[in-house]
Amino acid sequence: MIRALYGGSFDPIHAGHVALVETLLERGLAGCVHLVPARQSPLKSQAPGAGSSDRWHLVKLAVATVAGVVLDDRELCRRGPSYTVDTLAELVAEHPDDTWRLVIGADAAVDFARWHEPARLLDLAQPLVVARGEVALSPPLVGRVLILDDFAHPASATAIRRDLAAGNIPGPELLPPAVAEAIVAAGLYGWPGAGGRQPQETP
Repeated sequence: MIRALYGGSFDPIHAGHVALVETLLERGLAGCVHLVPARQSPLKSQAPGAGSSDRWHLVKLAVATVAGVVLDDRELCRRGPSYTVDTLAELVAEHPDDTWRLVIGADAAVDFARWHEPARLLDLAQPLVVARGEVALSPPLVGRVLILDDFAHPASATAIRRDLAAGNIPGPELLPPAVAEAIVAAGLYGWPGAGGRQPQETP
């Protein structure tokens, strides 16, 4: 089986994330997609807008009806930065007979050389770069990647957080209704209707 590791902060998970998972499965680019929310990305100085347990709950709601998805909280349970190479090495050891792909965006493809142990990552999995049209690849990736160059979605986590803080709920084409309802109920991302609360971390 071809398995894909799709990690990220998912802050919050939105319709674009879900659509990409469905595209990977429908096109046979992966027979199973492992969604792995990160506790804290080593390449991002700013902490996520919602805590680990909140984002984990939202991810579960977003893909509850999508077959072929495995939810994995190992990075949320780690202390310190989340290194993809560590997660991938563990997953490859757990599924030694399967082929692995690593799903990354165009921005990550440009900065891939800055990732922790990029050469080892390439030994463990083939990167699958999601980009609209041509993409600039970091030198280690040249000739080593599969490019999905015709996927595009209007959802943006940054814009969604901004809308929520302003008291606007994005439509279902941007934010899955179950996710939107949970965000409003918990007062996440500065949602004013519930007064907001501090991000909740995984114990």
